[in-house]
Amino acid sequence: MTSATRATETSGWNAFAGVLLIIAGAFNVIDGLVALANANYFNNVVNGGGDLPITDNVQTWGWVVLIVGIILVTAGFALFSGATWARAVAVVAVGVNMLVQFSYLAHFPFWSLTMIALDIMIIYGLVVYGGRDERAV
Repeated sequence: MTSATRATETSGWNAFAGVLLIIAGAFNVIDGLVALANANYFNNVVNGGGDLPITDNVQTWGWVVLIVGIILVTAGFALFSGATWARAVAVVAVGVNMLVQFSYLAHFPFWSLTMIALDIMIIYGLVVYGGRDERAV
């Protein structure tokens, strides 16, 4: 594989991971805002008003998801700008997002699995192909 082909492939995977970061972050921001604005929505969805895992406070869960979402969106835009810290922050934030989504798997199985699948694709794109663009060297 030539260096030009490798640079194009790396650039494509970085763009792919960046777009997915922004999408996953936007989904988290929406979930967090819904939890903060209308806590009864999640209370009624979860076991007909049962408890959420990890915390019984929907507002706390909403803040956690909102903050993780903001970090994901920020890392996604930073990845497009070429910031070197963006990859590390993104991988850590996506890992945290996977844990948060996994903890709610019993209550929101389709949504949690969808978000976990997005997170896996983001980590794959960043870790396997997210290296430094050779054209920038």
